[in-house]
Amino acid sequence: MRRAAVMAALLIVVSASPAQAAPAVSVRVDPASKSQVGRDFAGFSYEKDRVGARMFNARNTDLVRLFRLLGPSLLRIGGNLVDMTTWNPAGAGGQATEVTLADIRELALFARATGWKVIYGINLKTNTPENAADEAAVAAQVLGKDLVAFEVGNEPNVYVKTWPEYEALFTKFADAIRAKVPGAKFDGPGQANSSSWAEDFARTQKDRGASIVSTHVYIAKNTEANIPGMLASNASGRLPNISAAMEKARQNHGIPQWRVTEANNYFHGGKDGVSNVQAAALWSLDYMAGVASRQGAGINFHGGTSTQFPLHYSPIRYDGLNPVGVQAVFYGELLWKLAGPGAYHAATVTGAEQVTAWGIGNNAFVNNKNTTAVTATITLPARARSAGVYVLTASALDSKEITIAGSEVAKNGRFTPHPKRAKVTGTTTTVDVPANSAVLVVTR
Repeated sequence: MRRAAVMAALLIVVSASPAQAAPAVSVRVDPASKSQVGRDFAGFSYEKDRVGARMFNARNTDLVRLFRLLGPSLLRIGGNLVDMTTWNPAGAGGQATEVTLADIRELALFARATGWKVIYGINLKTNTPENAADEAAVAAQVLGKDLVAFEVGNEPNVYVKTWPEYEALFTKFADAIRAKVPGAKFDGPGQANSSSWAEDFARTQKDRGASIVSTHVYIAKNTEANIPGMLASNASGRLPNISAAMEKARQNHGIPQWRVTEANNYFHGGKDGVSNVQAAALWSLDYMAGVASRQGAGINFHGGTSTQFPLHYSPIRYDGLNPVGVQAVFYGELLWKLAGPGAYHAATVTGAEQVTAWGIGNNAFVNNKNTTAVTATITLPARARSAGVYVLTASALDSKEITIAGSEVAKNGRFTPHPKRAKVTGTTTTVDVPANSAVLVVTR
């Protein structure tokens, strides 16, 4: 009896012990800033054949609402199929293999309905300068102020061997286009996972209307896809190295901006269970922060549908031409967008690994890739009265059931978040960041 009583008392003590506190993390957001985040930072990239297929249809109210929820932003039309899609000025439209006047009109209506601008891709690989100029003239007239730039060809380093060869080819097309569209703007060179031509492009094409130095950057091929590798990819290697080189090219030659006009995690469509889960949402946030920290103007995350392979990483998931929901990268872009435009601020994190942080305006992000929660004490760039806390979370890194502030995004764009309130004392606030989650603190 005496032994039983002792054991019972021990059980009471153990059960009454408080839960272990989450590790404390200190986040200090630097008040200084070297770059600005615009409203069009988080954009989309789609294959050119989707124009003729009429994916961009202003009467598709679900898709319009999803674009509006994330925008207004920038839609880049291109992909591998830009160099396989022909221009047919006499065509009736509605065919994925070609683009006609009627198709461009539908794209223009969609742009106006959503408020998005367009980078318009033109076939380089299997085209002529004269035909390209004809299409560009129509696109410029129909899209009007919603046209930001032309992108001539897709990842030309895949099929053009040297920079001099590409320069000669691009110059013929650009000159033909500018003869019909005076003042036409271009982005380029848009290489695949490389910045080797960026400096030469900025130097030689500045006076020919180059307004964006562009690149396309993925982590690796989809056969190499895995969650740990994805989460680690933003810290070293291809992504940060290319970003630094792009900013150097832009600065050296006075180009207005550089941008990743096509990106996602693993190319050739990504991998189910890696590219479309919570880990990909957290990855996309760190990727955007890395580009912003190197003065990049934004990222166009590739998506939609493709006749080449399933696009598991697509921010919006489709059944044919109709959206049926959104996926991980969309949630990452949406949390980013909720911070609004403003100055980008770097941040230092102490107290835990696998936690990153940064600020936009006087708002702060804390991205926790750990399997345990943390409590973050954040020093903001400036004083605030109070804050709303948006938590992007899921049950695990490989979960597809993702929410922001308790709300999913429905296929019709319905999003009803309920951010928590946080007290701010001067420039300091403390928030809980669940395991495998990211938090956005929006100050008032």
